[in-house]
Order: sequence, then structure tokens, then C-alpha cells
Amino acid sequence: MDRPIHLAVFIDDLIVGGTQNWLAHLAAALAPRGFEIRVYSLRARADPQILRRLEPHARVAIVGESRLWRIEGLAHLARELRGWPADVLQTALPTANWIGRALGKWCAVPVVLSSIRGRNLDKPVWQRWLERATARWAQAVVFNDREAIPFAMRREGVRREQAIHVPNGVAPGTTAKTRAETRAELRTPETAPVIGTVGRLHAAKNQMELLRAFASVRARHPAAVLWLVGEGDLRPALEAEVRRLGLAEAVRMPGTREDVPDLLAAMDVFALPSRWEGMPNALMEAMSAGLPVVATAVDGIRDLVVDGESGWLVAPGDVPALAEAMARALADPAWAARMGRAARERMQTHFSLGRMAEAYEKAYRDLLRRSGGRERRP
Repeated sequence: MDRPIHLAVFIDDLIVGGTQNWLAHLAAALAPRGFEIRVYSLRARADPQILRRLEPHARVAIVGESRLWRIEGLAHLARELRGWPADVLQTALPTANWIGRALGKWCAVPVVLSSIRGRNLDKPVWQRWLERATARWAQAVVFNDREAIPFAMRREGVRREQAIHVPNGVAPGTTAKTRAETRAELRTPETAPVIGTVGRLHAAKNQMELLRAFASVRARHPAAVLWLVGEGDLRPALEAEVRRLGLAEAVRMPGTREDVPDLLAAMDVFALPSRWEGMPNALMEAMSAGLPVVATAVDGIRDLVVDGESGWLVAPGDVPALAEAMARALADPAWAARMGRAARERMQTHFSLGRMAEAYEKAYRDLLRRSGGRERRP
């Protein structure tokens, strides 16, 4: 009996985020399908909840930047890729992309795939240069957002024949607490209308405009509460804006949480006013939970939300339109509930974890065959 396919994954870090969530889902789905998985975090940043989700399905190694840039880490990674040996090297996030492509080429890994998860408009120039310089060493580049493909062809050296589109997958979360218990933890009355969002506190997610739109919503729904769930560099500025708008009694910022399904179950409306995106896992989880969603019509969001059928889309930067959509959703709970049911059905039909895992497995096995590497089945 042949050994499993050896899948190595390089990722920038293992903090809580959309890409890390994708990896945890992928590892859990591929491990029973004949894959032995090793995950290498290039930075010494790993959240316990991500590790707990990965470790039953993959061996996880933390390299760390200080070790990496002393060359010792690069040598260690090369020995791993050659000695194990890796059949497929999947890279995710910018630093892992260019380091992984270079090491994959040097170590003659049969198949190297990168992952570009959105347009990443804030990526530094030097990072784009490294992406362009190393793109040719990947047999394929996987995109979860099809709209990022032409952008990457123009800016990051990707060729059309390299591009593979695989949407993210999602599964309904499991709740452990009642709606009342979750609301009590966040100091929110059971009867208060709750608008929530989940994601890193970052300019791309645009929580600043969500705050400003919420201030308008409060004029129509004085009891409304906003939950900004997540952590990030934007927190001080957001806290200052909460004070400036006089919303201290109406906004909760609980940081990173492990109980996202419980939080979603205790919300009334989910909002994601991103300026740019890939295919946001948090939005997919909210839709899978049956929440009515309000989001901006950018990038992969347009694949997820059918405006007026499974949620509401507004133009990025249009704060009045964002406020109006959220206020309307709160004003008509029956209508919002119908949107939520349609959102859940859309996730179940088109964006399941099984579909995502099958697409990745097919890409890995097909590329192994094309590369001349032996496809190894368990």
C-alpha cells in the first residue's frame, strides 16, 4: 500500500484570521482523504484555538522570524521538504508565497501551489516585487476570489494558465450557549437589536465607517447595540471614534473570541462594510448561521451575496446606504428572517466544505500527475 500524499503548507502565521480558518477547515477535510499534512508557520505567532483545530489533522511547526532570517530556519525547511519528502507544497499569505516558491524550486518539490486570497491593496511595493519575481516557480496559484485574478496578473506576475479558482467552504457552527447567556456576557439586553461584525480591526474591514453608519441607525433604533468582534491595529482609533460619536454605552469590543457561533446566534444583523476582500469566512459563517447580512459590493462578497435575495449590498464608502440597509433590516424582522434563510440555503448549496476540499484534492492530484510525480494513494 503506497504512503499518503505528503502535503506541506507554509503560512505567514497562525493568528486568528480568515486564511488560518481556511487552513484549519482544509486540513480537517483532507487528512481522511489520503493526505499527511505538515504546517509550517514562518512567524512565531500562533493562537491556541487555531493550534487546537489543526493539531488533530496536521503536524505543526513554528519556525519564527529570527530563526528564519539567520538562514538556519530556511535550511531546516529545506531539510524537511527533501527528507520527508513533500509531494505538494501549498503556500498561503505573502511571505509564505515567495519563500515557499523559492524553496520548492530549490528542493525540487513536484508540485508548488500558492494562494492569493484577495487583492490586498495595502501590500507593500517590495512584497509585490517578490511575488512577481517568484510567481513562475509555482505550477498553480489558487484564488478564492475570481475578481483577484486579473489584478494578480497585472500586479503580481501570475499567468492566466496558473490561475485556479476555488471558493472557500463553510459549515454551520455549533453553539454551546443560549442567546441570553451570550448577550449577558456582552452586557447586552435580551430585547436590544444587535448588529454585529467579526474580523480583524483593520482598514480593509472598514469598521470605522460601520461605526459612523451605526450612529445613524441609533437615531431610528435607540436601543440598538453594535458588536465589533476581533482584534487589530485599528482598535485605538475605533475606541476614540466611539467616544467622539457618544456611543460608549452602545458599542461592545470584546476582542478575539473562540465562541463565534454563539455570538452569531445572538446577533440580529451581520454587517461587513469592507473596502476590499477575498472571500470572507466571517460573512460566510454568518450566512450559514441564517443571519441577514449587509455588506459592500466588493470582490468575493459579490459571489456570496445576491443583493435583495440573500442579503443587501451597498457601494463601498456609502455610509448613508449602509445605515439605511441596517436600519431597514432591524425595522422588518420577518423580511430580515427570510433573507437569513435564503443566505443559509445559498451557503449549503454552493459553498460547502465538501466542495472546497474536493476541489483542492483534485487540483493536487491532477498537478502531481502532470508534473510526473507519482500520485500516491493510501
